[in-house]
Amino acid sequence: MRTQTYFHTKLQSEANRKNDTVPLQVNCVGAVSEALSFSTRAVRRDFYYIYVLKGEMLLADCRLLPGDVIVFEPGYDYQYTSRGETAYLWVHYTGFEARSLTQSAGLILNRRHHIGVQREIISCFRQLFREFIINDAAAGQLCLCILREILLFTARYAASDSKNNLPLLAIEYIHRSFREPVRIDALARMENMSCTAFRLAFKRHTGVSPNEYIISQRISAACQLLSQTDKSVLAIANDVGYPDPYYFSRIFRKKMGMSPLKYRSSQKS
Repeated sequence: MRTQTYFHTKLQSEANRKNDTVPLQVNCVGAVSEALSFSTRAVRRDFYYIYVLKGEMLLADCRLLPGDVIVFEPGYDYQYTSRGETAYLWVHYTGFEARSLTQSAGLILNRRHHIGVQREIISCFRQLFREFIINDAAAGQLCLCILREILLFTARYAASDSKNNLPLLAIEYIHRSFREPVRIDALARMENMSCTAFRLAFKRHTGVSPNEYIISQRISAACQLLSQTDKSVLAIANDVGYPDPYYFSRIFRKKMGMSPLKYRSSQKS
């Protein structure tokens, strides 16, 4: 992501402003990506949300690393110095609801919070950039909705360190690809975890092991095919990822308490 800054045309000359006449207003938004170290010091009249994606930023009382968020309140004299290649996203906002909205997201102002590098928040910033470019009658309200999303996602990931280990990519992959052979070590690599850490994180979130989750997805799909189509058990077994129909029938009976044919019959009665 390259360095970029976006203003609403009518606010460009007042991008650093306090506005207590509206509930919420996004003043400007952008991204910083610098290969060399730099230093910044300022006192803003609005709220300043920073989300670090790469590198290290040194503040007076802490350092910000990838996945860290800090929100400076209006009037706060902040200074930070980057160390080496650095990238972060930022947004300035104001309004009489801005403080309560930030605090309701569980964010203590002027203090570092670690939430991990979350693609939902990165996606929200990209949407903000687009709305500033479009800049039509709906853009202002859409920017407010996206800002609220950013703060809500921040609250979600700041609330519990365990959520930083949510195996979201692996779960999404299982839902898309359970019909194919699924290797646990491949799922663990998606999450940059060891197999042991991945299994623990997966069970903590879903309540079952990865293998049990895959089986549940396959049997659920088989139940749907049995009740809604006239496909043979052999064809359905293949469709849901079991080339061996006898093994499929054994797994199905164990999960559902009856054979596939009996299940089909029960759905028609």
